[in-house]
Amino acid sequence: MKKILFLAPFMLFAANNQIDKVEFNDLKHLSIISAKQTSLLHKGDYLDIEKVDKTIKNFYSYGYFKNIKADFENGVLKFEFIEKPEILNIKYKNVSEDLKKIIKEKIKRGEIFSNEKLKEIRNLITSYYDAKGKFNTVVIFDTKKQANGIILTITINKGERITIDKLKFYGVKKESISDIKDNIKNVDRDILGWLPFRNSGEFSLQGLLSDPENIKEYYLSKGYLDAKVSNPLFLANFDNNKAEMEYKIDEGKQYKVSSIKIDIPDGIIDIKKYQDDLLLLKGHYFNIKRAKKDMKMLKRAVADKGYAYAVVYPDIKKHGSTADVTYKIIPGNKVYISDVIISGDTTTLDRVIRRNVYLAPGCLYSLTDKEDSINALKRSGYFDDVQLKEVKIDDSHMKIIVKVKESLTGSLKAGISYNSYSKIGINLAVTERNVFGSGQSLSVLVDKTSKSNTYNINLSNPAVYDSKYSLSTNIYNSKFDAISYSSHKKGISLTTGREITRHSRAFLTYGYEKLHLTDVDDTIADDYKEDSTKSYLTPGINYNSTDDRFFPQHGINAGISMNYAGVGGTQKFIKNSIYGKFFYSLEDRFEITTILKYKFKLGYLKETGYTPLSERYYLGGLGSVRGYEWGSISPKDSDGNNIGGDRMFTNSVEVSAPINLKRKMWISAFFDNGNVGKNSFDIRRSSYGLSFDWITPVGPLDLTYALPIGDKKGDDLRKFEFSIGTSF
Repeated sequence: MKKILFLAPFMLFAANNQIDKVEFNDLKHLSIISAKQTSLLHKGDYLDIEKVDKTIKNFYSYGYFKNIKADFENGVLKFEFIEKPEILNIKYKNVSEDLKKIIKEKIKRGEIFSNEKLKEIRNLITSYYDAKGKFNTVVIFDTKKQANGIILTITINKGERITIDKLKFYGVKKESISDIKDNIKNVDRDILGWLPFRNSGEFSLQGLLSDPENIKEYYLSKGYLDAKVSNPLFLANFDNNKAEMEYKIDEGKQYKVSSIKIDIPDGIIDIKKYQDDLLLLKGHYFNIKRAKKDMKMLKRAVADKGYAYAVVYPDIKKHGSTADVTYKIIPGNKVYISDVIISGDTTTLDRVIRRNVYLAPGCLYSLTDKEDSINALKRSGYFDDVQLKEVKIDDSHMKIIVKVKESLTGSLKAGISYNSYSKIGINLAVTERNVFGSGQSLSVLVDKTSKSNTYNINLSNPAVYDSKYSLSTNIYNSKFDAISYSSHKKGISLTTGREITRHSRAFLTYGYEKLHLTDVDDTIADDYKEDSTKSYLTPGINYNSTDDRFFPQHGINAGISMNYAGVGGTQKFIKNSIYGKFFYSLEDRFEITTILKYKFKLGYLKETGYTPLSERYYLGGLGSVRGYEWGSISPKDSDGNNIGGDRMFTNSVEVSAPINLKRKMWISAFFDNGNVGKNSFDIRRSSYGLSFDWITPVGPLDLTYALPIGDKKGDDLRKFEFSIGTSF
């Protein structure tokens, strides 16, 4: 904008005139107070032409004004402003909701309109679609002038996706081109590329920048320490939206590791303890991925001793076709936490955040404490994003800034579920996970299927008075149609727990329940048909170190509990349970993206009085022994009715490999085994098969095909099962 200064001619002769008053006319976006602070001339000053000129320039710097006029008459200095038009409203055409949110962060209704702002928005939109692989996006701005401003309409004509038609690699002699493609984003289109597990060939701008480094890392993971990878030659034809890409690669020589050492000053860590845990192996080809994991392990070991600024790097010395590798560690000084500052918590109380942060003022720094703090805050469900920033004060002190972005903790969810026994189900849940920012949760659940109806209200406080103790109460009303009976339960329970370690909790539950059994087969003994009440205590311990809620790849989830019914009520029994789930990834040790899983459950029921059918053990179906109808594996009475067992043991071994990691699709081979009986484990059934798992936006999808082993005449079989919302 060209700055034009309007000065009355006689002002040239008014240098000695004193100012009696300063006026600012037609201001809208700038307050009179700000205007007075901006002006270099005030009441009582003598008129100074240079100061008038500088004052006008100062006003122009705000970007609000199209023209400014200054006039002096009868001791009054007047500044008259003509402001740039205001944006009265912003309309959108062919703009996604996600992009609207981004645009609204840059331009809002009520702001001053300017061509510079439009250029910024245009660049933002085109960059947004470029990153999504849609090029030549056209952005149209339509401005409709009104008396007091402008109505802006933003129209977007999205660009077309570029498909990579040909991808060539020159210089690849020893390695597999298909293996190289598995490590980069931009690959040529496969036949049937529209299928979710095939390569679509869609071009990625981000991949154009990252793929050369990914190819280089692939070669370094195979021992090619001298490998060179060119930047890609990218040729796009916008007439047919197809492109060709090519790389030039100099593979060089492969090197095997001849020796591995750790070099660190004495007394900081026990080198022998970590030497055996190194993933880089002597006599094998050098592998940069393993070396990075080794350095990360060593960095953690040193940082957990307080050396927050420790540096770990590999010193590689090549000899012929071998290489000596030395991990050099420079520890620096021990670092103490001087302060922990919380930011971004507009709703959640500071104390709710601090109880999940394991670094406190005066504590020695620990990298594990830092990462556990981040994970604990993420698991709370209160935040969309969590960052713990380290701010260095000096070589021995730092402060921690906990920056959180709060999520919408209230939710209304409706969904459809399915499994082979209960068929289609409808569920509705209303939840507030962070009531008034206190960290307490309240939920109401309704779940209806052809075999069951469940209504549940839960109120939970995970840290009573910010202690390690938790408290929750649960009220429920449920109906369930089993094979030999139908049950209707109404009850209430109260659970208190205590955190033992970061991954383990102990708990104690008291509950009271009324049970009404119906549709019990006439041939079943009358002892099993009573209406009854259950007053019980359940102590237990749980340990969970898994890394994912639906599809863990590392860790253990195990527990033990005892359900003692007999604290009043008519039901009298003791029900003990031990379970464990173990997950181990072969990737770290063997560079195979495969997950080994093992789970077991042991249950023992001791009758001390009346025990209803619904409390006994039944096997079969998902989560038990696949390939058999749900609850069909059971002791039977003389008339062939399922009456449940008083002990059971199930275990399962599963091997999972990815079909498509990007889309979280896995295929698994499994073997299930189950034993159940009265007074012994005399009934045994097994199965094996394949399952397809897909972590969809609405929960895990599981398709299972199982073949029974050792099935007997009269067994109810179900070879194919399908479910949404369950996990291993």
